[in-house]
Amino acid sequence: MASRKTGIFSDEQIEEAARLFAVLSDASRLRLLKALMVSEHTVGELVEITGLSQANVSKHLAMLHGVHFVERRKQGNFVIYKICDPVIGDLCSLVCGRIQNEAGRLARLFAGS
Repeated sequence: MASRKTGIFSDEQIEEAARLFAVLSDASRLRLLKALMVSEHTVGELVEITGLSQANVSKHLAMLHGVHFVERRKQGNFVIYKICDPVIGDLCSLVCGRIQNEAGRLARLFAGS
């Protein structure tokens, strides 16, 4: 099957990007990534940090692991998770920075009215 080009990205690359963005579209997964950007954690620690149930944390970590955003290793009876793709932190910073900039712009706009 031939790869159609759309601008600088192929259709296949665009489909894969959409799949990765879909994984990032859940607030719970973003909370987990936020915690993991600080340091590596066990599932139990992530439950405490996020307030999510253990089942939800495990489900979301499996999704993040499935797209290679996080990696895990066994340490005794625990599984330790950490971010394995530094681009994730950069991407989250870009998006959150945009949100902060837009909030500041709107605040200045309303302050001037």
